[in-house]
Amino acid sequence: FLLDFYFTRGFASRLYEEHEKMENVILAAENIAETLSRFDLKKAREALDTSPLPPPLHNAFSSILSNLHVYRPYVPDAVFAELQHAGAYYKEVPAPGLETGIAAIAFTDIQGSTATWEACPEGMREGLKVHNNVMRECLSEHNGYEVKTIGDSFMVAFEDPSDA
Repeated sequence: FLLDFYFTRGFASRLYEEHEKMENVILAAENIAETLSRFDLKKAREALDTSPLPPPLHNAFSSILSNLHVYRPYVPDAVFAELQHAGAYYKEVPAPGLETGIAAIAFTDIQGSTATWEACPEGMREGLKVHNNVMRECLSEHNGYEVKTIGDSFMVAFEDPSDA
């Protein structure tokens, strides 16, 4: 009986240690993903280099980071500045419809933006930055959820249609 007790106790202790390691891996992966989503490539590299990630996950994040470095020259600076400061406009809002099954979906688009980009790219970069900041402030004030953004378009959702 005593041998079974020590064996079970050792197994439980080892299981707890593995659980803690997995929690650390998840936290590290979340941190790296969050910095990558803001295109904060320097912080993402630092987090990746000091993380306890298993090799396959480390390699996947390294590949993403490498691709972001390659594509960086093709993305306007205003977009990066906006991404790095976007946290000020976000508040945690649960995805709409999870509890009620009802959600209001809205789409936005800047009319004539293609012609404006061609005629005045510097002005459009600044205008897009202002537009996106205003959109995110409004979403925050009205319990909105940013589903995705493509170019100058937003797809947003709200739990209550009157918030939309």
